[in-house]
Amino acid sequence: MKTNKKIDYCIKFKSKNEKPENLKFQIQGKDRKYTRLEDMEQELKGEINKNKRIIINWEWEYDKNKIQDVQDTKDGETIKKYEFTIYAIGGE
Repeated sequence: MKTNKKIDYCIKFKSKNEKPENLKFQIQGKDRKYTRLEDMEQELKGEINKNKRIIINWEWEYDKNKIQDVQDTKDGETIKKYEFTIYAIGGE
């Protein structure tokens, strides 16, 4: 996000369909991992002065055990269908 003056911002997500079970998200620089994009919204709001760059990392744990391997195979077949929308909202 870029702005010429100080504004409040928030980032919102809306998943359009079911995400793979083993897919996790993490805000760069933070320790907590999230199982849903929407769960990060509480940390993705505040105030910016000029530029703000937020990086969301993702990881896909697999082959943890036999049950997870079955889930991972199922998720691997549907990952191309996972879609979400990102909303960046700013205002005074």
